[in-house]
Amino acid sequence: MFSKANQKQEKNAVSNEELALITAIASKASPVNELNADNRAALCKTATVAHMQRNDQLKPENSHRYLMFLVEGSVYLYSGKDEVGTLSAGSADALQPLFVDKAAYQSIKSPGLARIARFGREQMDILLSEQQKNAVTVNDVHLSDLDNLIFDDIRQVMVEKKLALASFSESSTRILKAIANKAGIPELADIIQSDPGLAMSIVRASQRTEGSDQVVQTVRGAISRLGVEATIQAITAQLKENTIICSNPIIEDRFRKFIKRSLMATRVSVEISADMNHIQPEEAALNSLVSDIGELAIITSANKLSDQITDEAEFRSCIETLRVIVSQWILKAWNFPAGFVDSSMTARDWYRNHPGEISLADVHTASLLAINGASPDAEQSSIPSANNLLLARRLHQAGIDLTSPEELIKRALTKKPQDGADLREAS
Repeated sequence: MFSKANQKQEKNAVSNEELALITAIASKASPVNELNADNRAALCKTATVAHMQRNDQLKPENSHRYLMFLVEGSVYLYSGKDEVGTLSAGSADALQPLFVDKAAYQSIKSPGLARIARFGREQMDILLSEQQKNAVTVNDVHLSDLDNLIFDDIRQVMVEKKLALASFSESSTRILKAIANKAGIPELADIIQSDPGLAMSIVRASQRTEGSDQVVQTVRGAISRLGVEATIQAITAQLKENTIICSNPIIEDRFRKFIKRSLMATRVSVEISADMNHIQPEEAALNSLVSDIGELAIITSANKLSDQITDEAEFRSCIETLRVIVSQWILKAWNFPAGFVDSSMTARDWYRNHPGEISLADVHTASLLAINGASPDAEQSSIPSANNLLLARRLHQAGIDLTSPEELIKRALTKKPQDGADLREAS
């Protein structure tokens, strides 16, 4: 705990010396250094510096509100009552937020004077979100004739704002039966999360509710904003409009595999994020459910052009080529949170490495690596083994162990959704 004198000091404006410390760490520390100069300056104006005296202790209770960095002095790291290390200002480790790796240590204690810079996490997220919205991304991709055909169809419905995300006929029947008997928010959330296209549509509907300013990040949040009765009506309308019967076996096979992988990734992401303070399991669930939503748009479009889908390998290649481009396009257009857009763009960059805090993209990547590690699919050659990946090592440091993916999958499957839509039914 900080002393009372220090708590009073935190309320006062920072001194010029402290502002210099804040500005210096902001230019180097991740993820604050991802902001451009103007946004960094805006974040620094609201940052504070907390002083630690000898034997002061700090725990991660406020780490969901602040990004905290050691900027002066040194601290001991504790896991329970055991001292497990030392952190010194100016070191490479000090450029990461305190408590980013909660599996490694859960509290810090100062042997002498130390200072901690604190940046508001909510403001950081808002600034980064706005920055990403204004960014221009150029994708240079070689497209085949089939790629162009499907992309042109998706582009047309996006321009006309008539994009429909298909629901599988078997899933629709099960969902409509389930909502007739269950009307509570938790039950409805589980039902909606058994269908990626339906989840996207319900969240989008809640975003468009009059007078709603905040971005919805969970399915439960969407239901709360719409209301239970309105949600049930929206489910019925969406399924009536968007349920499809697959036109040929190639499309049906890819649709079934997409549903199975999306639901499995959702379950695994919930398991992975269960002990994280900065990522809520429900947020991770929705992110993993929609990160590859472009694949569903491709399948939906392909079903209208089924006479062109004659080769399974060609269709699989089309999905691999367009998935990321279309996913991020839809999520941006439908005003999903910046973290979700980032996940759609980076989660499949298997060889990336970043030293910052574990993100939604990292959680989704871990879920895909775990699924592939537990049940390797020759088709999924684009998903490598987690062995020796730099990202896998970083995840391991944060307590996400991918060396035994079967155990992770087993734990995830143990927590069965309340609507009874078992993953095995989607296979």
